[in-house]
Amino acid sequence: MKKTIFVLLVSAAIVFLLIGCDSQGNTPNDKVQAEEIQQEISAEERRRMDLYVAVLKAAFQEENGGKAFVAVKLDTLEGLSDEEKVEVLKELSDLSPNVYNFKDVKNDSTKFELDDDGRLVRTIDGALLWIEVEEYSESKSTITGVSWFGNLGAVFPKYEAIFKNGKWQLELISMAVS
Repeated sequence: MKKTIFVLLVSAAIVFLLIGCDSQGNTPNDKVQAEEIQQEISAEERRRMDLYVAVLKAAFQEENGGKAFVAVKLDTLEGLSDEEKVEVLKELSDLSPNVYNFKDVKNDSTKFELDDDGRLVRTIDGALLWIEVEEYSESKSTITGVSWFGNLGAVFPKYEAIFKNGKWQLELISMAVS
């Protein structure tokens, strides 16, 4: 009798141990991870992300060097975590199917032409985007979006952005062209 109880207890322990190991081995899929990221983004961070996306898209629409790729200087996206910067890249995918962190592709000769000293000369059928924030509050911003596609090809639209009805409304206040 003691032997039977001992075997049952050991069997039960093994089963529970296996069940526990299996549940720890499961990894969340991409959809669950994306939902978790969305839940971690505060309203203020979401507002800032929406502003940056709106300005980058508007600058790209003003002028660009092509749609084969878009590279973004992520270090100009002030106030965002690395995960939120990646989300901004994802939201720019309607500009091009190939959206990159500039740091990852800046030396890619299929995307950028460099001079003999390794400085950028131009993009190859693409655009380099970044942001210059002059002033920012929860409801108003003065911000420049840059769409650069060559030393002799870039636009610098400056916008006054007003947050109204849950959306940023951009008003072009000046434009510099190179």
